[in-house]
Amino acid sequence: MKGLLFVELSVKESIRDAHSSLAVLIKNPVWRLIEAISTLRDSKGKILIKDWYKEVTPFSKKDLELIKEEPFDENVFKKEFGIQSFVGNKKGMDAKKALVGDATCNIAGFLSGYTGNGAKTVLPGESLVKIDFRLIPKMNPKKQIMRLKNHLKSKGFGDVKIKVYHGEAAARTDSSDPFVSHVKNAADKSFGKSILNVSNAGTGPMYPFVIF
Repeated sequence: MKGLLFVELSVKESIRDAHSSLAVLIKNPVWRLIEAISTLRDSKGKILIKDWYKEVTPFSKKDLELIKEEPFDENVFKKEFGIQSFVGNKKGMDAKKALVGDATCNIAGFLSGYTGNGAKTVLPGESLVKIDFRLIPKMNPKKQIMRLKNHLKSKGFGDVKIKVYHGEAAARTDSSDPFVSHVKNAADKSFGKSILNVSNAGTGPMYPFVIF
């Protein structure tokens, strides 16, 4: 399973919301936060934080063979979510590899100012965004937090506050480990046929139980 790092970034500019006519004088914290988070990843999903992928090792030949065999229907998936294409226009094996083993930087929620129906000319006093990073093997949550902090500071966003909600390391047993074969054989005997999954795209508390 992939790991997870969930954080909240926030910027506070003034003690209260103001009328938007004052935007020529009072800085809008939303723009500041947008500028900060735009430095975190590119349009293809690659995370731009220095050394974010430093300890990561590529898939083994065995991993790639297993991923290739895993069932995944792109058209059915796209239809289910009503989308036309994947991030970075991934297709085929690249899409399957991403689902199984790519790290992510996802904006889970953005809150500031007036978000109700209709118009209201508000200049927010503060703004916050909740971000979850999916981590892959060898990414240590504590190291990644420090790398995020250092990144924001180096880009001139030392004023952006960071609140950490959760950190969970990724869990993946080497696909060539004999234990994997034993589990696969047991599953085949019990259910008739089973599929080996290199990694789940989601996160769970599996790290303490992994065989490395």
